[in-house]
Amino acid sequence: NLYEVMSIKKIPFSPPDITESEVYLVSEALRSGWITTGPKTKEFERLIAMCCQTDQAVCLNSATACMELILRVLGVGPGDEVITSAYTYTATASVTCHVGAKVVMVDTAPDSFEMDYDKLADAITEKTKVVLPVDLAGVVCDYDKIFAAVESKKHLFSPVNDIQKAYGRVIVLADAAHAFGAKWHGKMCGEIADFTSFSFHAVKNLTTAEGGALTWRNKQFQLLSLHGQNKDALAKTRLGAWEYDIVAPYYKCNMTDVMAGIGLAQLKRYPEMLYRRRQIIERYNEGLRGCDVQVLDHFGDDHSSSGHLYLVRLLGEDVEYRNAVIERMAERGIACNVHYKPLPMMTAYKNLGFDIVDYPNAYNQYHNEITLPLHTSLTNEDVEYVISNFVDIITQ
Repeated sequence: NLYEVMSIKKIPFSPPDITESEVYLVSEALRSGWITTGPKTKEFERLIAMCCQTDQAVCLNSATACMELILRVLGVGPGDEVITSAYTYTATASVTCHVGAKVVMVDTAPDSFEMDYDKLADAITEKTKVVLPVDLAGVVCDYDKIFAAVESKKHLFSPVNDIQKAYGRVIVLADAAHAFGAKWHGKMCGEIADFTSFSFHAVKNLTTAEGGALTWRNKQFQLLSLHGQNKDALAKTRLGAWEYDIVAPYYKCNMTDVMAGIGLAQLKRYPEMLYRRRQIIERYNEGLRGCDVQVLDHFGDDHSSSGHLYLVRLLGEDVEYRNAVIERMAERGIACNVHYKPLPMMTAYKNLGFDIVDYPNAYNQYHNEITLPLHTSLTNEDVEYVISNFVDIITQ
């Protein structure tokens, strides 16, 4: 009826939270003449490093570029293997394909969205160069277990260059696309793994429209992001400093000052944004208490998530039921999602020989998972609307 139509709210899944602060800093960048990599990007990098408690951060145009370029810096290529989780987005695995190495997938642990750490050590061979864990939904992985697995197979590691030799073991590269601002065992995400890649895509907690950052300690990385040029545009503006060298035919994936302007404004607001996400998660948890569901543990005594995604498993239900719930939520104006369809179910990875039959735990997590809207544009009224409709649908 007309009342029902009028009372339906529209709840998008994950819109960017943009205020006049972001608009002002983007306008400032446009008016300044510095619209490519310049002072705003450098300041953003400095602040990202400070937030992550690392010496340095490098901002690029995506988390995918961050992961691919560090694999190239490490010398990973044909004949090498990179281990990752079967339960992730394609970018985590596709970067390994980009450098010509072999993707090795590990199933999740039973009733977990994290890879099975007991199986990780078994997957490490003399060809393994990197392990790529996924801090899914903003929850940091158990890096104690990851490093223990890597150390246990240290005797198999055969370095092919000086940087690999310096580590003397399989290198740990965190896909922390979801996890900027998360904490684990008293450490910030970004200082835990050997290298950490963040995403600032439009749907992430902190956005630069497109963009990403990598935390690590070697300045050589900036050569790779600017065609191998040994000076960026800012450095070349200094008096008499036009001359530069091309040290190798590298890549083009730098962040611009227009993007960094958005990021700088977002970063200033980020503590309150993280706090708002936590409020929403805690209200969701309270609202779903008593329902036959399992929710992801975002906060505990020794960890604090970035609160990027609210994952719910509809216990005892199947794919068809889950999909029907998503459709019914959409009919009530609420956009939901699934995170993730495991990679072995995707055509690209089937063509590489992967079969979901070999990853039963990952399939078990996926087949009844639904992700509810979680973003800082949600009002308290919006949150109650999501809860009441979701509970009504799954308890009918």
